[in-house]
Amino acid sequence: MARPTLTTRHLERTETGRYTELLYDDGANDAVAVCAAHGGRVEPGTAEQALELATRLPEATCWACLGYAETGSAFDLWHPPSSAISPAEYPLLEHIADRGFETVISLHGLADDRVIVGGGVDDGVKRRVGQRLETAVSHPVETASDGPYGGVSPDNFVNWLAREGRGGLQLEQSPAVRDSESDAVVSTLAGLVEDGRL
Repeated sequence: MARPTLTTRHLERTETGRYTELLYDDGANDAVAVCAAHGGRVEPGTAEQALELATRLPEATCWACLGYAETGSAFDLWHPPSSAISPAEYPLLEHIADRGFETVISLHGLADDRVIVGGGVDDGVKRRVGQRLETAVSHPVETASDGPYGGVSPDNFVNWLAREGRGGLQLEQSPAVRDSESDAVVSTLAGLVEDGRL
């Protein structure tokens, strides 16, 4: 098995900010993909979580984007909706777009003081993840299968990266969870993957 390598590519650089794509991958893994499309200062902490989770697992790929703003809001500059992200515009995502991962996890930020477990995975998986996270973090944990944080659209990259339309897990997290409880989230997700429960 080849060792994963870390590749970065500048997607865009302007007078007011920069947007970089990152891929940690061995070129063949199809077991787990961990994603953070809105890393950097867009949804702070998510890219670091994604890379940490991927490096803790024996077989995992990490794809992330990091947006930074010199002036103004990184969120306003570099936050495309997850359902608008396409391999045609993200060259490193294109490398893994057709691989069909067994498990896909997408880490996101939320302004509210809560955690929302969504995505196209089975509702039972969402409930199981939610129950584990309830014991690991201080903010309330909810599951969602519709609405703005449901993440169930087939156009959402977390779902089409998954094998045979199984869908992926989308995790929305409060600022405090992404900061002081980040390791608890990563450890919980790693445990679920290693136990075959995600």
